[in-house]
Amino acid sequence: MNFSDSQDVSPQSVGIDIAEKTLEVRLGAVTSGHQYHFTRPERFPNTKEGFRQMIRWVQSKKKANECWFIMEATGVYYEELAYFLHQKNRQVCVLVPKRVHHWAKSLPIKSKTDAIDARLLARYGLERRPERWQPGSERLRQIKALLRERGQLQQQRTQLINRRHAARQAWNHPESSLHRLTDHIQQIDGYIEQITHELDQLWQSEEQLAEPIRRIGQITGLGCRSVLQVVAETNGFALISNRNQLASYAGLDVVLDQSGRRRGTTKISKQGNARIRQALYMPAVCASQHNRALRAFYKRLVARHPDHKKIALVGVMRKLLLLIYSLWKSGQRYDPEFHYRQITNKA
Repeated sequence: MNFSDSQDVSPQSVGIDIAEKTLEVRLGAVTSGHQYHFTRPERFPNTKEGFRQMIRWVQSKKKANECWFIMEATGVYYEELAYFLHQKNRQVCVLVPKRVHHWAKSLPIKSKTDAIDARLLARYGLERRPERWQPGSERLRQIKALLRERGQLQQQRTQLINRRHAARQAWNHPESSLHRLTDHIQQIDGYIEQITHELDQLWQSEEQLAEPIRRIGQITGLGCRSVLQVVAETNGFALISNRNQLASYAGLDVVLDQSGRRRGTTKISKQGNARIRQALYMPAVCASQHNRALRAFYKRLVARHPDHKKIALVGVMRKLLLLIYSLWKSGQRYDPEFHYRQITNKA
């Protein structure tokens, strides 16, 4: 369908399902009769030239002046397109994947294809009020990449240490192999040291970033590195609009399982960003023992679940995450006495 041949059409929305090498695109519109109409799916390469082809195709199809480009934050594959459209002054909306997933459950759609996903995104832009995407800090993007590289190197280092330990216990293992493992570990240690130095220079040299990280990092149990990891993984909470959304993004949202008399296991979804949970685990262990407010919160949860102390620890992780978010957004300093009263008053 070519919307230039139809009746009054307003507004319009372009749904883009993004894969590593291709873009599946559909243009949707609401006509004067309040009917949804969608074009046939078009596929473009996920390259700069493909982006230009897509814009020309949209221009040839659209009629309304206002047109949104709707996409999901799928890995890193969406980033180049989002930045390209933003530089062209297009209205871009980047959605957390779970938001569209839960919204789509209300629709009578059982199949899942790229074309259907593109249509869903286009319809989302027509039914909801999209929020215009703004690029996050370029410095935070660099920090996130370095943090992830360091994390991967630390995992490799642990694996190599375990291999060396096993080799030393083995009978008549070649000494040359042990030397190579030791050299590899030392090489990785050097890389980790370089990355750590580069990270410290990046975040400490920009006061707008360094001030809130130092301020929040003073919370007992937390530290600047943990706060930096959370802030970098959320790109400064750029796509986060509320606390529940943040908990879901980190996979710390609670999933209930009950029906009638049956009471299933209550657990966290673990469907979000695992790196955020990893960054908060040790701070939660520390805060549950040394932070007065969170120690009281932890003991209260342990009293409720004496056989499942991990539930209490996950609760502390969630509290720390939301505390980082609140202090980052508000610009306030942490008040331990206020936090303690807030925790104990809810008991």
